[in-house]
Amino acid sequence: SGAEFPVRVSEGALPDRAIVLGFGREAEALGVKADEKLGTDGYVIRTVGDRLVIAGGRPRGTLYGVYSFLHSLGVRWWTPTESFVPDQKTVVVPDTDLRQIPRLEYRDLMFNELWSPAGKLWMARNRVNGMTWESLGEKTGQPGPDKLGDRYRFVGNLVHSYLRLLQKSGMPITEDMMSLVNGKRTSGESSQPCLSNEKVFEAMVRGVLKSFEEVPDAGFVVVGQMDNGNYCRCPDCAAIDEAEESHAGQVIRFANRVAEAVEKARPGSAISTAAYGWSRKPPKSLKPRDNVYITLCPIECDFAHPLADGSSPENLAFKEDIEGWSKIARKLIIWHYVGNRDHYLQPNAELETLVPNLRFFAEHGAAGIFNQGTHLGSATDMTMLKQWVLARAMWDLEADGRALIEEFCRGYYGPAGEDVLKYIDVIHAPARTERFHNGRRVHLAIPYLRPDVLAEAIIPLRAAAAKVAADSDFGRRVRHASMGVWYVLAKRGPGSATWKAVEAKLGEKLDLTVIAGNLARVVKESGVNAICDPHPVAPWLEWLSAYAAKAQELGGPVLPPELQGAPPGSFRLVQANQLDMTPSFWKPVPGASDGYAAVITGPGWHTTYHLSPGEDFSVGKSYTLYVRVRGEMKDNATGPAWEFGIHPGGATVRVEAEKLADGQWHDEVRVELQDCAQAVTA
Repeated sequence: SGAEFPVRVSEGALPDRAIVLGFGREAEALGVKADEKLGTDGYVIRTVGDRLVIAGGRPRGTLYGVYSFLHSLGVRWWTPTESFVPDQKTVVVPDTDLRQIPRLEYRDLMFNELWSPAGKLWMARNRVNGMTWESLGEKTGQPGPDKLGDRYRFVGNLVHSYLRLLQKSGMPITEDMMSLVNGKRTSGESSQPCLSNEKVFEAMVRGVLKSFEEVPDAGFVVVGQMDNGNYCRCPDCAAIDEAEESHAGQVIRFANRVAEAVEKARPGSAISTAAYGWSRKPPKSLKPRDNVYITLCPIECDFAHPLADGSSPENLAFKEDIEGWSKIARKLIIWHYVGNRDHYLQPNAELETLVPNLRFFAEHGAAGIFNQGTHLGSATDMTMLKQWVLARAMWDLEADGRALIEEFCRGYYGPAGEDVLKYIDVIHAPARTERFHNGRRVHLAIPYLRPDVLAEAIIPLRAAAAKVAADSDFGRRVRHASMGVWYVLAKRGPGSATWKAVEAKLGEKLDLTVIAGNLARVVKESGVNAICDPHPVAPWLEWLSAYAAKAQELGGPVLPPELQGAPPGSFRLVQANQLDMTPSFWKPVPGASDGYAAVITGPGWHTTYHLSPGEDFSVGKSYTLYVRVRGEMKDNATGPAWEFGIHPGGATVRVEAEKLADGQWHDEVRVELQDCAQAVTA
């Protein structure tokens, strides 16, 4: 409004007009008394004549009340660096009597943008109280959550802490304390402790108590499995699991013992443990103690379809598990997954399930939700919208998810908002009628990236760009929203079915140099730093720029010698940099048609490409798959050097070292694809 509001500690009588912040003598004089039921985050906003009271529980309630009040006046904190504050010469506050207490006691987001001080402030403004486990101040010396109402405090990262706690105990860690797998004790990062070992129990209790000594105000200490499948198979652990018909048997039995010992030494203390991967199925008869909280992880699930529907085997299994845990656990915390870890720039049809899934978690007893987003990559696909919707919905679980998406798009994209909403609808439409798995790692073969869908998706994006000035904030935001379609076009390249479908829809020719330039501009102005988990985007952009220039020079795709002169519709060419993920293997290699190849330097499964129906093949037809390969062999190398094939159940070709000993490129390496099914992996 331009008016100034002096802030002061009240002395004597209140002015005729005043905003009273916090409970105390002044608020009580106006009939607003402290209320323990507000907890740490709840608040009241009440008008009393020409006075306004905003007061809440400690330590965050009053702060959240102020932010809620500003939100009611039209203020929006879209991102850590982009806000909207309306210009109103006269601000009218209607009669108000609002009392809010969040159903979720713990609300958290882990996205790259939120590690910064601006990110922490954005979380406070949008009433996100977790601030991703640790305060930024503890890490960098910069102002942390203590200046923003502090954070929901616990020790650990919600799941993986066994080894850290063993080390913290100060006890020697001996070989027999580690899990037994295939007759051998595990070691290093691939290990788990043996949960029936008494020394492990003693060390874990010590580690937990030391953690409480270091962070005495922590609500709980995480006592959870490491991020691998090497749970203990020793006779004692196996017997527990067999009796409980779940590997959670050994986990819960151990957690109960640790929690009981910790509570005796430190009354009122609690721990949490994980139901994750191999331990996700609830035990048959064991129940967690009241001071054992459960972190439940739907890592296997499909996030394009609501979890409540149980419409896939993965989602149905999780639905059954959360129903089971909700009956036996006093407190559930959900580790939710958001974003595509394998293609940060690619469209991901998960927006319409975000709010329904949060509500589903809460309906099954979740006291907190931690959303693991694309924390290693900034400015990933529609990440600004996802963060805002998640923050708003975690506070108000009754919020309409579609209404939140519409509010953000109309505010953030301005005149282009309606067209961005149309683009979102196009990308999400296949999931409304089709069944497919859209997990935390989504590849190019997903149905909503079919050529016909991409052709429809580019139309509203073109319309959006036409409605805003290119050099404005709205223009920059629309370019970022368009990033996904440009990325898929670049990955599939000139001559692809997607390329042709988009050209036909637009009625014009596409130019790869323009698309490469658009992507480079988005990366620079929006701060995109990675192409996937955890690889930087810059090398791929360098390849794309060079490839586009060469394609423009040639008037078409850059072809290897073997395809020179081949009819354009007779082949589908996939370059190394157009494969799914694994960019650490994409290297400049002399003699490669585009200058790059997927370089394999050791044993193991390295590079995967998911063949897309409608793009790479037509269902029911047969094809020959060629791989262009050369080798750098040691002198006199013999035996199998490399292999490739079709998964699952297809032919595999094993290439002998002698065949590659000449150091030349070979294209004789091939397998046959007979009567192609809906999806195959090369």
